Amino acid sequence: MLIEAAQLQEILKQDNSLLLCCLLRPVGVAAESLNESDFIPASRLFDIDDFSKPDAPFPHTLLSARDFESKARALGINNDSTIVVCDNIGIYSAPRVWFNLTMMGCNNVLLLNGGIPAWKASGYPIAHETLTANPEGDFSAHEQSNRVATKEDVLAAIGKANIRIIDVRGAARFNGQVPEPRAGVRSGHIPGSANIPYANFIRDGRFKPRAELEKLFQEAGCSGDQQLIFSCGSGVTACIGYVAALLCGYHNIRVYDGSWAEWGAIESLPIEVSSRGT
Repeated sequence: MLIEAAQLQEILKQDNSLLLCCLLRPVGVAAESLNESDFIPASRLFDIDDFSKPDAPFPHTLLSARDFESKARALGINNDSTIVVCDNIGIYSAPRVWFNLTMMGCNNVLLLNGGIPAWKASGYPIAHETLTANPEGDFSAHEQSNRVATKEDVLAAIGKANIRIIDVRGAARFNGQVPEPRAGVRSGHIPGSANIPYANFIRDGRFKPRAELEKLFQEAGCSGDQQLIFSCGSGVTACIGYVAALLCGYHNIRVYDGSWAEWGAIESLPIEVSSRGT
């Protein structure tokens, strides 16, 4: 699932290979603080906002299978494509793209560990634009809806010993110590959830070694026989936790797509506020 820059260089020589780059700014981060002009040559831009429902009440909501299929074909994705996903930060939005693609039935999707910064650090060439004239693909979507949790699923999971809800927002947001960045969203967290900030899974823009990831899950009270449901602000960084769990051998895992943008905005849903993580 994870590959290094040297492996990507070899994969790009294959006729059926396809490289997708995602640019998504973290909430509160100014554009000038990020490099959004350097790309790996032959990259195609995967726009998370474009691959989200335009009329959904919450940000970054997954598309229907039919709409996803149409947009994937426009990017040139085929059923037999070997797809590599990267982002300009290292590990930030690329796991969301990986999740989106694999959840819709793309069978061979790889994630560049360290993203574009790792490629540049290895001394490989850089381009300053992405491909725009993409040939029409033949991809057929096969949605795996069991990998996505709804608010009803999460509500039913509260208090169940065999399910662990993991919130990957920062500790201050999880504990309700700071206002949420989105208007109309309450502060706090889903009752009984554990907090593993997504940044804890990463070091220098790359996933930490498996032993360190496993320790994070163990400290959060997770065990291999539990189902894990990952939540964040809007469903993007939850996918960092999802990938980290896969790397540790967890398989019964889901992403709460609405995440806190949905949960915190619905007054009838319960919340907790605490002075420290749980």
